[in-house]
Amino acid sequence: MSEKNLVTDGPWKTPARVRAAFFDVDGTMLSHRLGTEPASTREAIARLAEAGVMPILATGRTSYLLDLVDLTGFGALVTFNGQLVEVGGKTIHSNPLDPDDVATTVRQVQGGLYTCLFMERERMYVNRIDERVRALAELAHNHYETADVAQALDHEVYQLNAFLAPGSEHVILDETSHCKITRWSDLFVDVIPDAGGKDVGVRLVMDALGLDPRECVAFGDGGNDVDMFGVVGTSVAMGNGNPEARVAATYVTDHVDDDGIWNACVRLGLIDAPLWGAAR
Repeated sequence: MSEKNLVTDGPWKTPARVRAAFFDVDGTMLSHRLGTEPASTREAIARLAEAGVMPILATGRTSYLLDLVDLTGFGALVTFNGQLVEVGGKTIHSNPLDPDDVATTVRQVQGGLYTCLFMERERMYVNRIDERVRALAELAHNHYETADVAQALDHEVYQLNAFLAPGSEHVILDETSHCKITRWSDLFVDVIPDAGGKDVGVRLVMDALGLDPRECVAFGDGGNDVDMFGVVGTSVAMGNGNPEARVAATYVTDHVDDDGIWNACVRLGLIDAPLWGAAR
């Protein structure tokens, strides 16, 4: 399957009237160049909410990593790549990693096989700060604290960020029983339960809110968004998205830094306005 090119001619079509829009954060809502949301993205999400299209978050981040985005008007949160789901402020799904698999990764990290960030519901910690961790901290505008990762043995861990280069994923998969891996960056992989994923979280939100998949659109840019794309009626990959996301999406919009969210909403007919550049 070949990668889609940016579609600039409109209007785009949806299989039904859109009632909800799911948004990834990094590289989708959040511009890493700016360290915040583009003004056009904030305006687009506000316009959607005013028009009766509920904004819903679907991210690998969690609550303590969301200070860079405006969540005003968001009706539900799918975090940890689907392992924690909140609708209307209430938790409806909690799916931490298998404790035996966490123990395996702790042993591997203690043995020096790789650096790893352990993400609990209320805090996260990494075993050491190395070049890959510093690069991710700069890219994602995050701050990481070091700690003894053995404490993960006594806590629920929802997600791991294992700093493994592409092609090294087997180091974890060969030794764990209930894990799967998604990749958003060459710097690291997300390690989540094999029965988890953004698609699981998105389906739970749709069920809780009585949404038909055809009434939903999803925006994303990475490999961890591909499964989510498969469970909604319309999917939009950012122009800066990786090839896997671009191939899987219904449409490909502009780069996050070139008003990709706003322009996609205009092309989909969700916002009655010109494309952002033409509107200014």
